[in-house]
Amino acid sequence: MFKDCIASTLLPWQQGSGADNDVVLDSRVRLVRNLREYRFPNRASKAELGAAETAVVAAVPRLDAIGAGEYECIKMPALTNAERELTATKHFISAALMNVPEHHAVIVREDGAVSVMVNEADHIVVQTAAAGFTVQKAADDALRVDDALEETLNYAFHEEFGYLTASPSMAGTGFLAGVTLHLPGLAAMKRLHRITQGITKFGFVFMGVYSSRNTYIGNVFQITNQVTLGVTEEDIVTQLKKIVAHIIQEERACRALLQANEPDTVRDRLLRSYGLLSQAWLMEHEEALNLLSDFQLATTMGLIKAKPHAYTALAAVCEPAYIRAVGKSGLGEEAKVRTRLLRDTLQEYKD
Repeated sequence: MFKDCIASTLLPWQQGSGADNDVVLDSRVRLVRNLREYRFPNRASKAELGAAETAVVAAVPRLDAIGAGEYECIKMPALTNAERELTATKHFISAALMNVPEHHAVIVREDGAVSVMVNEADHIVVQTAAAGFTVQKAADDALRVDDALEETLNYAFHEEFGYLTASPSMAGTGFLAGVTLHLPGLAAMKRLHRITQGITKFGFVFMGVYSSRNTYIGNVFQITNQVTLGVTEEDIVTQLKKIVAHIIQEERACRALLQANEPDTVRDRLLRSYGLLSQAWLMEHEEALNLLSDFQLATTMGLIKAKPHAYTALAAVCEPAYIRAVGKSGLGEEAKVRTRLLRDTLQEYKD
């Protein structure tokens, strides 16, 4: 199940439809826990790491009992380097689990929407995802998994500081909620700086997914909370919903202004980008991401017809790890294979 999952263009959950998906690509939650009996992974002995792994893996039947889908446990030594890289690209694991596989594992639900990293920086990292602006669903999934694990596992918890974590900034609830947004309108109108300043005041951080916070590769950004101490999971989700709802409104207003004030310029740029995507012979990753941003905007404006999830599929196939694992590119051929995969995927998702 798992190896088929990571080799697929889209994960099952990505084929669903979420609210406001013209702006919000997905919603995610990350929840961190540690076991009271063992030192944090970065200080634990091999014996402690092995014992922690055994304890968490033994709780998998509890996750199956939730009833939202079956879970599979994958131990990192069972994967090749290429498979671990692809697993990280799919956001199931971090780079830490790629490079030090012993006594590290990931537990994944069959739809790919829920995963549990074992022995990363913390003993347990629950990650959930949902399509579109559905952060409440991602939060509910994470908390259900947390409750199921806590039935058999003894969490490290302090009455004053809450759940204890390897990173002090994650103490308290150990709960991070975020959304991924496509904001070409705000970027074009140069309003992102003002948005960023407003978000920071509420304890949230705004950054580029494919770039640093001051550059706009692909116009894809993530907003997530920075504060987990002294706030509840409900507080975090409620505030995030308010912030994102405002950004969605601002982004749609910017898109409408661009279309009203410069219709020919906008149409020309977006259709030129589509021409490059469909006809280019060599393309680097950064260029592809910028062209895909124009493609997504063109589809939401009705200038290009495409099946649902076309943008997500195209973004997946242009990833270096996907090309190396699935595209079977030789040395120096990544740019060539990327364009072939983009052309094939465009054809597949043509409406």
